[in-house]
Amino acid sequence: MDNFNLLDYQALPKEQKRRFLDNLYQFLLKNNYTAVDYQKLKIQSTAPICPRCKSENVIKAGVRDGKQVYKCKDCGRQYRETARTFVYRMRKADKMLEYLKCMLEGKSLRACASEVGISLRTSFNWRHKILAAIKSLQGGISFSGIVEADELLMKYSEKGRKYRSRKEYEKAKKRNIPK
Repeated sequence: MDNFNLLDYQALPKEQKRRFLDNLYQFLLKNNYTAVDYQKLKIQSTAPICPRCKSENVIKAGVRDGKQVYKCKDCGRQYRETARTFVYRMRKADKMLEYLKCMLEGKSLRACASEVGISLRTSFNWRHKILAAIKSLQGGISFSGIVEADELLMKYSEKGRKYRSRKEYEKAKKRNIPK
């Protein structure tokens, strides 16, 4: 499978998906790859393009914090190689692969957060970044399916309620019941 895309992955049976993800995860960990490395390789495979004006008239403008910085000669904007990607400004990018594995296994936000060692808020933000990145792929992928919801039963209590509703107040007023 030289050209493996997301549609091929979706067509696999559940057991093969799990094996594929385990093998991919082990390969990436063994070679010390991170999500940022993937984005760098993706950018290096194409000419750098300015995220603002889409110009290819770009030069290297040094390195900051170990990351390559580019400068557009047309608009003057400086940007990093991960600009406009889901790993841009990510502080714990080394944990992203582990998080992706948890997410693809179908775990909840809390389970992913506790297993990876990040906060629930970070887990929520990462999931939305990843889903937005997947949605923007050129495969025309749409998210749909059955949503299951369960009932939530709560006891009803008026303890501590100070005021009647307007409807109750009108009824009481008609019958001359004091407030």
